Amino acid sequence: MDASTRGLLAVIIVSTLIRTAAAFGVPILDDEAHYWVWSRHLMWGYPDHPPMIAGLVAASTRLLGDSVPAVRFFPLMLGAASTLTIYALARGLFGPSAGLRAAVLFAILPAFAVGGIIAAPDGPFGFFWLLAMLLMWEATRGSRWAWPAAGAAIGLVIQSKLAGGALALSLAGFVLATPSGRRWLSTPSPYLAVLAGATVLAPLAWWNLTHGWATIARAGVIDPWIAPTTPLGNLAVYLGSQFLFFAPLGFAVLVAGLVGAARRVRGDERFAFLLWCTLPTLALMVAGSLRALAKPHYTGPALMAAVVAAAGLWDTWRPQRALRGAVVSSAAFTLAIVALAGVPNPALRLFHAEAQSWPRVAIEVTRLLKEQGPDGAVFVLAETYQTGSQLIYALRNSAPVVLPFRGFDLWEPPGPWLGRSGVYMHHPSAAPKDRLPDAFGRLGSPTVVPVAKDREVLLYPGFGFRGLRWP
Repeated sequence: MDASTRGLLAVIIVSTLIRTAAAFGVPILDDEAHYWVWSRHLMWGYPDHPPMIAGLVAASTRLLGDSVPAVRFFPLMLGAASTLTIYALARGLFGPSAGLRAAVLFAILPAFAVGGIIAAPDGPFGFFWLLAMLLMWEATRGSRWAWPAAGAAIGLVIQSKLAGGALALSLAGFVLATPSGRRWLSTPSPYLAVLAGATVLAPLAWWNLTHGWATIARAGVIDPWIAPTTPLGNLAVYLGSQFLFFAPLGFAVLVAGLVGAARRVRGDERFAFLLWCTLPTLALMVAGSLRALAKPHYTGPALMAAVVAAAGLWDTWRPQRALRGAVVSSAAFTLAIVALAGVPNPALRLFHAEAQSWPRVAIEVTRLLKEQGPDGAVFVLAETYQTGSQLIYALRNSAPVVLPFRGFDLWEPPGPWLGRSGVYMHHPSAAPKDRLPDAFGRLGSPTVVPVAKDREVLLYPGFGFRGLRWP
């Protein structure tokens, strides 16, 4: 075992232990509860995303139970696998030392580290993205078996998030633009890759075909909280947020990696490959930020290639002391974020208070439902997917919850509850309760569940459900 391999094992072990501790300490997030709900209603697609994260959460929770660490099991494992994969990619391109540097950078930058904790599509998305890059590089170097494997990996990227289509365009561009890629076009290998990817994507395509292309249609919706203000303002916010999500000095290192790769692209196909895996996605993200507020972590997959470029160029940069300072400061920045999220503190007081309130809300909801009628005859009406999902998770799916949101009507349509009684939950994070006007014929006096100072959940007994008038 050489020094870089020993270093890699140390990086994987230490980073996995830290992320595992965080998985036990950080309360379940709204979106994680949302994906847990999906895992109880497995389908080949959802109006938000493809099904990968739902399948992973279903597998881990059926094996390990429904605790928060169990929900996060596969993202934790994929975080370690991603570290190994980016090491293999950088080592194959630039040698063992570059592989170790890439693994270290990947482990310490906030967006990548957090992606290896939270049960969200980004964990499998990032892993399969790296795997597809590694396999495609091997394919263009002469490995015939790697072509269909790369195609299947690209299919799994898209099965994680539709944004994976950008990688398919990137890799196709690299094949068409470089001599080492074009020589394969006269062989069956690239077409086997396309066939493998299409096979992996066939279930998602069929589900969308039979559900009004719901996943694709949802991807084009601009929600109120990301509605555009001014294009330049959106772009400034998006670019500025990169210094937070990738650590201030860490992001500077990634930018330097991309600039260095661009300067060497003509004489070195390794850097051409990395730029092709980066620039199309970055261009799409920047263009998207002009239309609406793009989420900062969307840049993550593209910047993984920047990590590899920076690792390959590291020895050519001066001063080395400043680079080591960037590594240390980025690691400290990430540890501070994880600690703030995992340990109750004044800065995130409300976050922790709301997380701790959901078991109390579930107890009161259960009591009110029993007062309203027998099991199976009454239901809960929630206002948003965040609050509804948190309640369903706290109840462990023991009571029906109706939501006027996206795919929930696929497994809990409101129609069968017309005329019945239930509980209407208003959470302080939602808009005023008139978002669902006249959902019930009559509401009783609310039960109040305190969340924090001046914040409380209101649970109204509801009589005579009239249906949802919220579009």
